[in-house]
Amino acid sequence: MSARLVLLGGALMLGLWVAGCDDGETVRPPTDGGTTLDSGTDAGDSGAVDAGDGGGGGSSGFACNVAKQEGCAAGQSCLYTDLTDGGTGSQCFEAACDVVRQDCPSGQRCTYVGTDGGTTARQCVAAGTATEGAPCTLAESPPGQTYDTCAAGLYCKDEPRDDGGTGFFCRKLCHALSDCGSGECNTVLRLSGTRELPLVCGPASARCDPFAQDCESPLACYPAANGAVCAGQGSLTEGAACEFSNQCSQGSTCVMAGGGGTCRTLCRLPAGSPGCANGATCRTINNNDSDVGACVP
Repeated sequence: MSARLVLLGGALMLGLWVAGCDDGETVRPPTDGGTTLDSGTDAGDSGAVDAGDGGGGGSSGFACNVAKQEGCAAGQSCLYTDLTDGGTGSQCFEAACDVVRQDCPSGQRCTYVGTDGGTTARQCVAAGTATEGAPCTLAESPPGQTYDTCAAGLYCKDEPRDDGGTGFFCRKLCHALSDCGSGECNTVLRLSGTRELPLVCGPASARCDPFAQDCESPLACYPAANGAVCAGQGSLTEGAACEFSNQCSQGSTCVMAGGGGTCRTLCRLPAGSPGCANGATCRTINNNDSDVGACVP
């Protein structure tokens, strides 16, 4: 019997929580025809959710599979959302279209559209022309609607510039790692007016040694399907219920056994150092680091 690491689309769920960015709502891009502008006091980074922002409670709120888009009825998309207990879960949301599948009529794109009433929803609108990585602005949209100039499948995301200002660039929307040509599907967009938490492709997470725990603080090293990566660390202790690896404290991971996830201490295979205490057995987990296991009673 082997313990199976709980993963999302081949990566830690809380790869969404890789640190380096403050949590906040996405800043609205400028309307100057393409030039990126300093957003001044409105600056807020839509990047990775901080590990302390939710999910650390290990609550079970995952109603569907985001990476595989399974568990929802026709016309619905599975997306992450904030739970009432402060954690992060997934839910089926109904809308006119899907921002990754891009199932709008020819010449249109599916994107998040803001309204004068303060709501934001996925709608089919005229396709933009700005390509992935290119600067973007607000489009000349119909009265009462707000959306950006990016092409189909992209979203205009605010990002910090080296000079301390904020730029706006088209980034690819994704549900899973396979949707990204490069990098990883690991960056959360927090958009005002909706409970949906869509994802865009971001830089690959830093690699690390789960035994040396050589990530920069406050990150910790967790095993994943494509090798151990640095991610924002959780606080759940040994034996606590979990859904994803870095909900657990440093030096442990979330493993699946008997239908539920549990935080278990990392160990080295074959029996080495560190080993397991209290009679637990070091068992294999499904990752590319063959010597990394988890202590299972």
